[in-house]
Amino acid sequence: MAGAIFPVTMPKWGIEMQEGTITDWHAQLGQHVEKTAALLDVETDKIVNTVESPVAGVLRRIVGATGETHAVGALLAVYADASVAEAEIDAFIAGFRPADASFEPADSAPTVALDTPPAPAPRSTEGEPHVSPIARRLAEKLGVDLSGIVGTGPNGRISKEDVEAAAARQVPVIAADDVNRSTRARMSAMRLAIARRLVESKQTIPHYRLEITVDASALASRRAALLGGGSKVSVNDLLIRACGLALVRNPALNAHCEGDDVITFERADVCVAVATEQGLMTPVVRGANVKSVQEVAAITVDLATRARGGALRREEITGGTFTISNLGMYGLDRFDAIINPPQVAILAVGAARESLVVRGGSTEAGSVMTLTLSCDHRVVDGATGAKFLATLKELLQEPSAL
Repeated sequence: MAGAIFPVTMPKWGIEMQEGTITDWHAQLGQHVEKTAALLDVETDKIVNTVESPVAGVLRRIVGATGETHAVGALLAVYADASVAEAEIDAFIAGFRPADASFEPADSAPTVALDTPPAPAPRSTEGEPHVSPIARRLAEKLGVDLSGIVGTGPNGRISKEDVEAAAARQVPVIAADDVNRSTRARMSAMRLAIARRLVESKQTIPHYRLEITVDASALASRRAALLGGGSKVSVNDLLIRACGLALVRNPALNAHCEGDDVITFERADVCVAVATEQGLMTPVVRGANVKSVQEVAAITVDLATRARGGALRREEITGGTFTISNLGMYGLDRFDAIINPPQVAILAVGAARESLVVRGGSTEAGSVMTLTLSCDHRVVDGATGAKFLATLKELLQEPSAL
């Protein structure tokens, strides 16, 4: 790529992606980066992807700093030959306009050849310091006077970090007793994606909820028998298996609502809500209706472990047909869950708790569990949701088939 300036832009992964957050740079300024080498990590829609270098070249400018969120197509970095002047790179950055919202291969990405006259550099004002575009924008936002900053970049160039340091020095000192100290942090890309989807769900889906109490004594016995036989199975694994069977018997809930269309699936791909430090993730157990509970258990352990480590692939968190959210381990008796669009229902599972139950006309000590089903009333009528819960209750109270 000698003799050219090459832009690196925010890639687009999937039709729903609008922006991404830079979590790490693997290359440093001035470094020669080989084609396909890891260049930076971008967090988007609950997962972190590594952007590979689209060409081989020298990384001359990093426009997007770690922790910043940029729209798809935004300029993140610039490659250029060592012979390219800083002013020419400044002019390229100032005049850059994203051509599209995709991350194209190197042979189709735009470049600026240096054998043609470069775009004129922005007119400089006498006495104005040499400053990067992102630092200039930040200074305007924070009200920092650039003339009082000594740049630490190449040739005394003022960087974003220089502006941030100057802004910190401008903050007045306030006595500790007079202020309640606080911190402000931008939501992560994952948390922003979760927030958007939940707002969309609550604003566009007419939720209603159905609740049923299940005698969980037989379920506990079934799990104990499996554990005794060497199978490491949780109550949640049994619930996933039971939901898989109940969904194929009640296919109206094993569906997506997309615009005016309802898509009903033959296979039950059950999402399992997993709490991570970054936010809630819902990896998918494919074909829960045809897998044994032991197979479900092995899959859920693997998915949950990799979810908490941020190592899930995109295909492992998309395409689910139904979701289970279990907060019973936190001692909650019952709760409501918000539907994960385009799915049409979600099951909230409370804790198994000791209670008196009626069996064969007599009352005895037992264990019960409350299940709350949230349904999309556009697609699932009350009677349809109730039938699903009745099927699920039967499977859980007579779990020999699980």
